[in-house]
Amino acid sequence: MYRRILALILLMPLTAAAQESSGGPLFMKDLLGGREFFEPWGVGVDFYTMDQDYKIEQLDFVLPGVEIGDTSLIDVTNELQHFDLKFDVWLTPFLNVFALVGRVDADTYVDLSRVPVTGLPVSLGVLQVAYDGTVYGGGVNLAWGTDRWFVALNNTWTDSSLDGDFDSNVSAFTSQPRVGLIRDKWTFWVGGMYLDTDEKHSGTIQLPIPDLPPVPFNVELASMESWNYAVGVGHVFSPQATLYLEVGFGDRDHTLFNFTYRF
Repeated sequence: MYRRILALILLMPLTAAAQESSGGPLFMKDLLGGREFFEPWGVGVDFYTMDQDYKIEQLDFVLPGVEIGDTSLIDVTNELQHFDLKFDVWLTPFLNVFALVGRVDADTYVDLSRVPVTGLPVSLGVLQVAYDGTVYGGGVNLAWGTDRWFVALNNTWTDSSLDGDFDSNVSAFTSQPRVGLIRDKWTFWVGGMYLDTDEKHSGTIQLPIPDLPPVPFNVELASMESWNYAVGVGHVFSPQATLYLEVGFGDRDHTLFNFTYRF
């Protein structure tokens, strides 16, 4: 579902306990004041899931004599799973940049059963759009903190190359502010996720009417709500290995699991 994607997001708070060295391409090291920092390079694995509601931006059926009524009555939901491999580097003590590539598997359900349709003897029912493919993208992570607390802002842009029953196109921008505490090798945070999704599908569908040929359609979707809440926990196993889990709730649900190795 996403040219987009979701999805996916790596939190890396500053903490003196996290790393033992700070070599590589790190600039502005004087800002650390002699404190230890993350190893500059990272390779991570993300697993991301999300359930959310969509709104209809545009819906077109190419069927003469047939008109669809109030599109606000259309219920649209989306479910996805996303896996990716992420590569990142700290350029300064507060700026991290990353790139990702992975796979997305999603289903979007467009429920047309409550919408009045003139010119047809039956309701249109539920249109299921299933798709999967390659997701790719990148972003920046801004972070600052001490050995006791941190704040972070992660921004991610994703696109995808999709396969499925229709011609599908999905892209997304996510922004995730977080504030948290550091306790020994554990981190705890609260925050939110802003999501701007652009999803488009076009093709032909077979309506439940005898002898009616496939009907061309085009639908453009967007996230129903922009924000949801999030809480998370992370653990530093060693200067090279970290593990994070985040759960989102509210107007959308999401889970994010990340394991990263740094060098």
